[in-house]
Amino acid sequence: MLDGQQLTRLIVHTSFFHRLQNTYQENRLAARLVLATFVAGLAVCLSLTLFLLKREYDRSLHQTRADLQAIGKSTTPQLAANLWLVNTDAVHTQLSSMLQTRVVDRVELSESDGGKYSAGKELIPGGDYITETFQVGYLHPLTNKTVILGEMRLISSLQGLRSRLIDTFQSILLIEGVGLLVAAILFLGLYHRLIARHLKHITAYTRNFDYGNLPAPLALSRRPSEKRDELQTLVNAFNTMRGNLLQGVQERDDAERALFLEKELAEVTLISITDAIITTTPDFRVKLLNPAAEKLIGQSHNDSRAQPVSSVLCAPGSELTADILNDALLAARESRQSSRGHKARIINRQGLRMTVEYAIAPIRDWDGDVVGMVLILHDVSAAEALTEKLAYQANHDDLTGLINRRGFESQLNDACRRAAVGSRTYVLMLLDLDQFKLVNDTCGHLAGDELLRQVTEQLQVLVAPSFGLLGRLGGDEFGILLAEGNRDHARHLAESILHALQQYRFVWQGRPFGVTVSIGLALIDATTLSPQEAMSQADVACFAAKDAGRNRLSWYAGGDDDLQERHNELQLLATLREAIEQNRFRLYAQKIEPLRPSSSGLAHLEILLRMSDDTGRIIPPGAFIPAAERYDMMAQVDSWVVEHSIAYLAQRQQDGLTLPHLSINLSGKSLNRQTLSFILQQLDKTRVPPALVCFEITETSAISNMKESTLFIETLRARGCRFALDDFGSGFSSFNYLKNLAVDYLKIDGSLVRDMANDRVSRQMVIAVNDIGHSLGMRTIAEFVEDEEICSHLSAIGVDFAQGYYIGKPEPLQ
Repeated sequence: MLDGQQLTRLIVHTSFFHRLQNTYQENRLAARLVLATFVAGLAVCLSLTLFLLKREYDRSLHQTRADLQAIGKSTTPQLAANLWLVNTDAVHTQLSSMLQTRVVDRVELSESDGGKYSAGKELIPGGDYITETFQVGYLHPLTNKTVILGEMRLISSLQGLRSRLIDTFQSILLIEGVGLLVAAILFLGLYHRLIARHLKHITAYTRNFDYGNLPAPLALSRRPSEKRDELQTLVNAFNTMRGNLLQGVQERDDAERALFLEKELAEVTLISITDAIITTTPDFRVKLLNPAAEKLIGQSHNDSRAQPVSSVLCAPGSELTADILNDALLAARESRQSSRGHKARIINRQGLRMTVEYAIAPIRDWDGDVVGMVLILHDVSAAEALTEKLAYQANHDDLTGLINRRGFESQLNDACRRAAVGSRTYVLMLLDLDQFKLVNDTCGHLAGDELLRQVTEQLQVLVAPSFGLLGRLGGDEFGILLAEGNRDHARHLAESILHALQQYRFVWQGRPFGVTVSIGLALIDATTLSPQEAMSQADVACFAAKDAGRNRLSWYAGGDDDLQERHNELQLLATLREAIEQNRFRLYAQKIEPLRPSSSGLAHLEILLRMSDDTGRIIPPGAFIPAAERYDMMAQVDSWVVEHSIAYLAQRQQDGLTLPHLSINLSGKSLNRQTLSFILQQLDKTRVPPALVCFEITETSAISNMKESTLFIETLRARGCRFALDDFGSGFSSFNYLKNLAVDYLKIDGSLVRDMANDRVSRQMVIAVNDIGHSLGMRTIAEFVEDEEICSHLSAIGVDFAQGYYIGKPEPLQ
């Protein structure tokens, strides 16, 4: 029978276990987590403890070995001396003294003649010991040779070390186990209080989580008013992860692809290394050939190994001989400096000839001693062949195969130098085809190229290489330099060329074309100052032949006034080219004043051009514009003016300044598709408002090519640019064409305006031009307004703008 106290204890005990069971059922996951944490923590602690003990064990072993090594090395010399002197007592004493150290448990010494010594504890079979063996050698003072007297073994027992580590392991394990148990109990209580009511919901959510069909965001089953804690942060992070999961996967895939690409790039880079690399021993025997070296030499690494590098690389017949290579290797080894910049022709093992650049560098050790050599070879055969090809192309014309202007001028320079010392005379002939532009414009550039090739064949028949130098100087211009400066022979050759080309007919797609040539001849003797003067004289003579009716020859004569004029123009032409290349043109501007209040309030300027010579002197346009027009350079001059005028507007626009309205003159040669494309490109590049740009063209240039002019004007007006018809009224033949030209302004010719105050006919003509312009929706500008009276008459007539010295003189464009 149980008494009351025992019954109470039983009830309490039963109630406690019942509550414990219920708690376990409600927090089964927590209990498992605590158990798992305990086991995992114990395993981790056990692993860390074993790891630390293992490190301590290894460190102790290493220290023991080091101590044994130190003891053995320090005692071996004295021990060898005692053995040599047969001092047995000293040997026993020395062996016993080693036992006084903490690491040596036993010492054994075996002499070469069979004698043995030992001291210390006896070895237990199967025990763990560390043994270090040392040879005992005596350095004989007479022979200076080491005599091996025996072998010494130092033995240390590991039993004490292991016992100490096992005791330490047990103590640490006990402490860790108790600590983990207490931590597990505390964790269980905290888990039950803070996590258990939410864990089931989170677990259910994660079980339903599907990558292909993401559920709604996770939410905790608690009041929203509760403050945010770590669990809520975890839930928020989980929801963020949910939203960024696809992006993360995509980024991972992108990273994998980028890594793969980098790997491929690295492999391709390694494969692409084409320099041959050979490493040698200090005595220049091959140690290594890389694949590029095997390919270059024509011999494998295995076949080349240990052979002298000179025998491997310097085949018979090579420019790089064994003596040259060995001298270079020896110089680099002795100086301990790299040597590079060498070039030589070699023949490889397969008989292939090639040119290589090679460099030599010594391989040095820590002390700076040379322990080998590196020889690097780069095959430059293809580069040399390309250089030779480029050198040929630099001096020869691709189309005809003849020597080009550069090569021809080099030969001309040599000829002038020889003529200057009076040793020889030469004749220079310049040939310019008369009908080439007709063929080129009518049938296209392919026909023009074919014509040039066929003309070249005709000329090569007449001009043998031994007789003279034939070259194409550019376009349809050829040059002949005759080594024999005989005027009769030169004239005979020129007449033969004229006759041959006059009889020749060029046929393209069934259409025949006659081809003639104009030839200019100049004598080169001791009086010729320079090659440039000779070319200029022949140029002048050639233009004289063209002016005389073409298909003829003309000799340069210094006293001829017409030829001298041509000569001056050509010199001015060279100055024009220099002005374009060296940017020596200067922009000026003249004001255009509105005469009617309804006119635009913008400042209106006409761009004028000046040129400065090499001394800085300003040259007016009348001195160089005619030469530019005569020799087809106006398109280049106009392009320079357009580019710099638009750049002026762009700079003011960038600086935030007021933009004026600029009028830019264009010659008839510029009304083409190339100039049109250039203007559009400048407008696109600078983003200047096109409405601020007005192009002035003369009625003559506009009427001479109505189709090109109309396309030019309509395209730029569609972009917003404006146009003015310059010098209108100087000849009234253009009235019929005026209605077909879409221009914004009519500039009344100054010859009419200048006399209108005193000449009734001029006044009526101005009125007529003004009325016609207004009737076509154009505004009018009067030129050459020199005084107030003319300005008053123009205002009364109704002219919109006035320009002249009374309004403003030309000034540099600021």
